[in-house]
Amino acid sequence: MGPRDKEGHREVILGLPFPPSINSYYGRGRNGSVYIKQKGKEYRNTVMIICQMRRIKPMHGRLCVLVRFYPPDRRIRDLDNIEKALFDALQHGGVYLNDNQIDDKRTVRCEPVKDGKIVIELKEIKSDGTSED
Repeated sequence: MGPRDKEGHREVILGLPFPPSINSYYGRGRNGSVYIKQKGKEYRNTVMIICQMRRIKPMHGRLCVLVRFYPPDRRIRDLDNIEKALFDALQHGGVYLNDNQIDDKRTVRCEPVKDGKIVIELKEIKSDGTSED
């Protein structure tokens, strides 16, 4: 079923590369349809490989998420734009069924590190926000 924390609740902790910007991840076709650009596909595939190597099984319940962003430099970035690419890649990688399962989310910007990285913690919770028993 997957790793569990000390109270027996299912959780996943992943270290991932820093995602491309939302403008590099998604594009719009001539008819207005949204598609994943090459950088987005590459990031999705990288996350999928990491999840496969870790043998991550999809989480089915409501989720609590803590995201720590370590940017590659001090440029100004909107955290919500970075989250979109990250959550899409995690769904594609099979960590959860859909990012609409996330009920509780905290995002923290940390000090820059070479090449950037993300550390994400996901835990299944009840719909009222308490941890599952």
